[in-house]
Amino acid sequence: MARKIYFLVLLISLMTYINAQTYHDSPSDFFFSKKVDAQPLMMSPGFISSGMDESGGSLGKNGDEFFFALKKQGAFSLILVTRFTDGFWTYPEVAPFSGHYFDASPFLSPGGDYLYFASNRPEHPEDGIPNWNIWRSKRGPSGNWSKPELTGFSNANGNETSVSVDKEGNVYFCADYESGTITLEKDHLDIYYVPVSDDGKWGEVVKFGMQINSEAVEQTPAISPDGRCLVFSSSRSGGEGTADLYVSYKENEEWTPCQNLESPVNSPAYEYCPVFSADGKLLLFTSNREVKMPSGINYSRLKKWVLGPGNGAGDIWYVKASSVQNER
Repeated sequence: MARKIYFLVLLISLMTYINAQTYHDSPSDFFFSKKVDAQPLMMSPGFISSGMDESGGSLGKNGDEFFFALKKQGAFSLILVTRFTDGFWTYPEVAPFSGHYFDASPFLSPGGDYLYFASNRPEHPEDGIPNWNIWRSKRGPSGNWSKPELTGFSNANGNETSVSVDKEGNVYFCADYESGTITLEKDHLDIYYVPVSDDGKWGEVVKFGMQINSEAVEQTPAISPDGRCLVFSSSRSGGEGTADLYVSYKENEEWTPCQNLESPVNSPAYEYCPVFSADGKLLLFTSNREVKMPSGINYSRLKKWVLGPGNGAGDIWYVKASSVQNER
């Protein structure tokens, strides 16, 4: 009996060692298939994409930390984080700076020094009507994040709801600046950017022209790390679904007229919140597309389908970024 227990413990230890080593050199392989191409794959069903409405995932430059948002309309919107520690990915937990206000669209800068996100938290306790702005935290020497600070370009009279940053530090975001109200007006969202100077200071906020913006909603921009490819969501007519992903390229310092990414990236559902990985190799995005209802329906299968990923709530999907960038 003792010998059987010894071999069982040895087997468990060996399996633990093997599993720990499997992703040690490339932790993100746990989430992303190396075989992905132009056909979108759902990210980590049951672990990240759970059926609870996840969006806006951002992977760190070393592939060992992942931030994403989880929301329930009108109840909460918060930021979760999972990290690769001691050979395993930790169970997602609410980020230390989140959970008290509505937070969304986390984005790790390509260099990994800053974490940007959108939040309706007040800058000062005495502030009146809350509006959405861009905040950021700085990573300290020990890896901990500083207390979030309001970015200098944020407008107290408008709402910014999503953010992306290239490797030079130029910031791209969507805002309802032309709505005329302080409360968020999603129907007035357009895409803007803020150039950064050599000394690290932000310049003036610039609204994109008609190559990007239209009379419809433009939102959730994603800039590639090299600053040459912009992907965003729009509800303009002529698309595949309620909102589609579009792409524009920077050529000779000018942005090309945007193109619909079409199927299979877009679907009859709602696509938004694209995000490039820090190495520029993957494009993540959020979609509320449904997976096919299983055949041979019984209660167990029906419950799993209704409550699980692919049930029509937001899930995180991904494609090979080069398949998008080759659309030109």
